[in-house]
Amino acid sequence: MKVTYGILAHVDAGKTTFSEQILYQENVIRSLGRVDTKTACLDHDEIEKTRGITIYSDMAGYIRNNNTYYLVDTPGHVDFSAEMERTLEIMDYAVLVVNGSDGVQGHTETIWRLLERYQIPVFLFINKLDLASASYERTLMEIQRQLSNQVLDFQNINLKNGMEDSFTDDLIENVSEEEESLVDKWLEGTITYEDIRPFLVTQIKSRRLFPCFCGSALKGEGMNEFLSAFYELTETNYESSDLFRGKVFKIRYDEQQIRMTYLKVLSGSIKVRDVVFESDKVYQIRLFRGEKYTTTTEAFAGDVIAVTGPVNTLAGQGLGAYENVLVPVLYPALQARVKYPSDIPDQTISHIFHVLEEEDPSLKREWEESLHQLKVNVMGKIQLEVMEETILRRFQVPVTFGKPEVVYMETVKGTVKGYGHFEPLRHYAEVALRIDPAPRGEGILFESECHVDRLGINFQNLIRTHVFEYVHKGVLTGSTLTDVKIVLIDGISHIKHTEGGDFREAVYRAIRQGLMKADNILLEPYYQFNLSVPSSLTGKLLNDITRRYGAFELPVEGENGRTVITGTGSVSSFMNYGEELMVMTGGRAGISMGFSHYDICHNQDEIVASYEYNADADVKNPSCSVFCQKGTSFVVNWDKAEDYMHTLR
Repeated sequence: MKVTYGILAHVDAGKTTFSEQILYQENVIRSLGRVDTKTACLDHDEIEKTRGITIYSDMAGYIRNNNTYYLVDTPGHVDFSAEMERTLEIMDYAVLVVNGSDGVQGHTETIWRLLERYQIPVFLFINKLDLASASYERTLMEIQRQLSNQVLDFQNINLKNGMEDSFTDDLIENVSEEEESLVDKWLEGTITYEDIRPFLVTQIKSRRLFPCFCGSALKGEGMNEFLSAFYELTETNYESSDLFRGKVFKIRYDEQQIRMTYLKVLSGSIKVRDVVFESDKVYQIRLFRGEKYTTTTEAFAGDVIAVTGPVNTLAGQGLGAYENVLVPVLYPALQARVKYPSDIPDQTISHIFHVLEEEDPSLKREWEESLHQLKVNVMGKIQLEVMEETILRRFQVPVTFGKPEVVYMETVKGTVKGYGHFEPLRHYAEVALRIDPAPRGEGILFESECHVDRLGINFQNLIRTHVFEYVHKGVLTGSTLTDVKIVLIDGISHIKHTEGGDFREAVYRAIRQGLMKADNILLEPYYQFNLSVPSSLTGKLLNDITRRYGAFELPVEGENGRTVITGTGSVSSFMNYGEELMVMTGGRAGISMGFSHYDICHNQDEIVASYEYNADADVKNPSCSVFCQKGTSFVVNWDKAEDYMHTLR
């Protein structure tokens, strides 16, 4: 059996220390490392050591009871949450570490929603109970209230000795939903661990039960109980198919600047010299334990590896027969301009950020030729600081960044049809699309309603590729188009003159032509926040949140005369709220914030006016179509193009 499990948490919950304890107890490392002494096995990057936070996901494999386990340590800081999300699709199980003093925070809830989206079974560990301010009971109740009432207390359940004496009513009630006879055995006092284990395994795997443990990772308290239960209650079954399927979750360059593709083998196997993508061959297969690795000639289903050789792979990409690629939930909400010395060539900066974007696709670098400037998308200020340090260390180039600005997106309010025609001499393609609104957070979706007798399946697949390969721009501000379903309703090719690139032009123009007619909506990013404030300041802060167009739930009265306020607010209004809150409350309030979602912009007219974007003048995103008559090509503007379309005749 092979199990991949990730350790996740809000920053400062003790996640890396928790991972370190596991690796120490499993003899992966000889001595316990610590974040504060810069000796943690999985935080081996120099910037991670200096800052004392996890920036990059890292892993270590080990053998236990003839089973193979891959532990993946993930970033806890909100600014590096995109890196965390990319690892979720390779996890069989997750361990969510919660600080017993701070309880459930904003980013904790974000992680929980992601685990639900990716359908990952979860174990919980309430940490730092060695601190006087920590409380297991209080934190567990908070978890059950804010995350799930299916989180059950497992701290006193002994899986090895006399577990039947430590069963709880809640536990029996859960498992008896599948097997009523267990209740009778429970009442008779004859129930055994062997009776109940299969049902526990099934319910945990199907996310109907979430075991919760507690202790202090720093002191090793509660770790044995947790690990015993984890090994007993986890099971995996990988396909025995010979067909290779893999999922890429990370691209990194080692100290020799060798490109490594980190992936999980989901079925089949992969060997040295195999071609995994396009013409990319595998030169080396590495099995990692932190920064150290061993090599092998073949990896099998369930293995988490890094391969060298491929140069065209992307983080988040499926390999082989893998098709189930989910659109990431966490978007960078900010964009910043890159500043660099005038004597550094543009090509050098472009190469540096190409490498960084390979490692973190969420950067989505954008070169604006007219302004001669490069912009990148980021999660927050800490990420910018880390990038500055990274670029200086790795490339010996000093860069800084401009003030972060909000990243807006655009979508449509209602259904609209778009038409694109591309027919310069000896070329031909025409496409008719329907653009439907899609649910928030779904990105771009595609469907075909065009019969293959009308347009061949090869061209329909090509159109699908062109829909997804390009970052389509909206017409309000030129921001990225999202949350739409592109439906192919008709298309025409020419038996002699149609080439692949013709449909690319037709698709781009059809989408743009539809947007020019649509009722367009500007979307802005929203934070979710948790505020802990003195109760005497509750009214003042609620008024301030309302003034910033934020929304909040009913405040909860906590301990020691403090109130907890949970809510959401636009990034534009709350970007610097942490600093402002410190001044407003004299340092007496605490806040945790993280990206939540995109939704309708609260001041669309103001933002659109400030952009001064002219959709008709955007030559890189044309809405016009190109027709040909009597051997001469001519351009027709978007508002007249439908009069010439062949699909409408």
